[in-house]
Amino acid sequence: MTVNQPGSTTHTLAISVIVNTNDRAAPLQTLLKSLEHQSYPHFEVIVVVGPTNDNTLDVVAAYGARVRVLRCPEANLSISRNIGVVAARGEVVAFIDDDAVPCRTWLQQLADCFSAPQIDATGGAVLLIHPNRPLTQFRLGVISALAELVDVRDSWLDQLAPPAGVAALWSPRMMGSNMAFRRLPLLAIGGFDENYAYGYEDPDAAMRITIAGGSVLPLREAPVYHVPASSRYRVGYTLNQHWWLYTKTGVYFSIKHARTGRESRSAIAKRCLYLIHGHWRWAGELYADGKLTAGQQWRMRVQEVRYGLWGIYAGFFSRRRLLSQRQVAEATNQEQVLRPYLNDQSAMQPSVDPVSGQSARLEMPSPPLRLCLLSQTYPPEKFDGVGRSTNLLARGLAELGHHVHVITRGEHDQVSFYAGAYVHRIAPPLTRYTRYRLLPVTHHTLNYSHGVYEKLRALVLNDGVQLVDSPLWQVEGLVTVLSHLLPVVVRPVTAARQIAELQHNRDRDMAMIGDLEQALLERADFLAANSQATVKALQTVYHLPGTTPYGVIPYGIAPVPDEAVRPFKLDQPPGVRTVLFLGRLEKRKGILDLFAAIPRVLAATPHVQFVIAGADNSQSDGFQARNGMNYATWFARQNPALAASVRFLGAVGDDELNRLYQQCDLFVAPSLYESFGLIYLEAMNYAKPVIGCNAGGIPEVVDDGVTGLLVEPEAPAALAEAIVRLVRSPQQLHDLGVAGRYRLLDRFSYQHMARGFAQAYRSVLLQKESQSTA
Repeated sequence: MTVNQPGSTTHTLAISVIVNTNDRAAPLQTLLKSLEHQSYPHFEVIVVVGPTNDNTLDVVAAYGARVRVLRCPEANLSISRNIGVVAARGEVVAFIDDDAVPCRTWLQQLADCFSAPQIDATGGAVLLIHPNRPLTQFRLGVISALAELVDVRDSWLDQLAPPAGVAALWSPRMMGSNMAFRRLPLLAIGGFDENYAYGYEDPDAAMRITIAGGSVLPLREAPVYHVPASSRYRVGYTLNQHWWLYTKTGVYFSIKHARTGRESRSAIAKRCLYLIHGHWRWAGELYADGKLTAGQQWRMRVQEVRYGLWGIYAGFFSRRRLLSQRQVAEATNQEQVLRPYLNDQSAMQPSVDPVSGQSARLEMPSPPLRLCLLSQTYPPEKFDGVGRSTNLLARGLAELGHHVHVITRGEHDQVSFYAGAYVHRIAPPLTRYTRYRLLPVTHHTLNYSHGVYEKLRALVLNDGVQLVDSPLWQVEGLVTVLSHLLPVVVRPVTAARQIAELQHNRDRDMAMIGDLEQALLERADFLAANSQATVKALQTVYHLPGTTPYGVIPYGIAPVPDEAVRPFKLDQPPGVRTVLFLGRLEKRKGILDLFAAIPRVLAATPHVQFVIAGADNSQSDGFQARNGMNYATWFARQNPALAASVRFLGAVGDDELNRLYQQCDLFVAPSLYESFGLIYLEAMNYAKPVIGCNAGGIPEVVDDGVTGLLVEPEAPAALAEAIVRLVRSPQQLHDLGVAGRYRLLDRFSYQHMARGFAQAYRSVLLQKESQSTA
């Protein structure tokens, strides 16, 4: 089957999107906003509202004639679905839950699938957006006549043969959050069986189409992002659900289909007992784990037995509740004229937060961009400076209304939503580039870069991602730039070759990483440097030609609230002054120069206290191999008399970090080189004066004599003099700190950074477009 490029409109297949909802106005509003972004235009939206008690009708009324609103008299999902099917005017009916958000090309991919006339039903993946446990909820599922489910498969060949000793009749299936049917075959089987008030109505319809000789072909991609909302049957993100409803419909499903599949009575009985007893035992396990109270446990058990017996009775003695022949005839002869959902303003709608439902408030001068940022570390997991700056960039871009995805490393593949962006965690296997296995860093780096490329291919297909932004560090975008899949913007930071020179590293593995960095830089569509110093360093280290397109976009951070700012108080009495160092303990960060300066400072100003926070990196930079101890131990051995004046905290978390910034009087980071220096901005955020070195991009962040002081690198005497000068001057401690806070707000906020990057991204896309049409 041929799949068109995302966003193509070669099909004119009419699709009716049916949303069944009850008492979930907030997630419904989020869904309706997100449907504005669909790349496929030929669809209508039908919302079937149950006996609601909230403001659902007000939400849909805001869309006027763009949304058809129907009413369902009872809280029965199958009845609600049938109402939508009968009223639909499209050749295809597509169902999506009211608490889900579709990928941009959801309908396009469904239309592509239905372009094959033999396909009667399809649907895509369902990705659960959970704050703590994101997972793939459904992909390429199958179900047996005995209601045995395989919800997640990697491919059509995965678990193709059913396990031994189970039902012989199996069918592909879809999940109700993301399924579509050709309308006439669905009507031909009588629509949905209304005995399924909640649960199993979706695989039942797929199974009946299969039994009738139709073809069901779920898709691996075309995902919807599911954000479970609370309802009368469940509490979102908890195990507090009416599980007995699944038992009831599961038992009913097993009996109806197992009898069709000619399963033995003993097999049917075993399956029914398994479904009832399984939830009975699970109730006990949930109680033992403290997830249910004793009362909830026994209520669940009693209901399991009660509803299980109903399922057995209905399965053997009740007829299916299907659409009548009159309803089918009326629906079959219905005029096929859609009421289009999209309008002229749909393309201008900003991105939508699938969790909160909030969207950007700023007006978009152009359609929002669809972007993917790369960073091997990313909040809220453990992250480094690249991860922090990527997160702030993603947050700013989302607040400007753009659609943002982030690819980062994880223990296994999953997707979550964090601070404005869809965060895709990947764990690529080390199965490629085996010729480099003797160079472990290179081998891991290339395999991860290839995993990024594979995920980007899926994001291009599903979400129409237009451009990828890759840090130079760890060359995450290398395979992508070589593939020409997307335009690639590279964010250069301190390069591997620079670090190798500073650390006198002649390792072959590090040299290879430098070669890979050069390949990425030379093939990038644009270099978004964070400082002029970064540009000069790259031209020196990598000998980039002057024709390489680049721009300087300063990084930014999130300003803390004014009440969190702690400038030095001029009326503060004389006493202890606290000097803070924050960063990795390694030569490049200037820790040895600070060690040499500390005795000089304490000799001149004994009331100073030094606080040194950050992870020890003595093993990686060779210090421990040369000296037999880490940095903190070495300093204590060299300066035993100064122990009371110097505290080593090791790595600290964000809360402790904020407290340290607030409590210090002066911030010092004498790095030998920084491509930019976010750490100085973090101190300036709290109105703290800073001392850095006149090296790299630091002078572009720290205004010497205005927001802090600059000294030459590897000059401990000058560093000590600068520290003493400031701790002796309350006026300068106050004035430099306040000036730094104002400079941050004026030039270095993450919103400023996001606007600069968005402008660069748009220029790259316009350039690519002009080249393709030339």
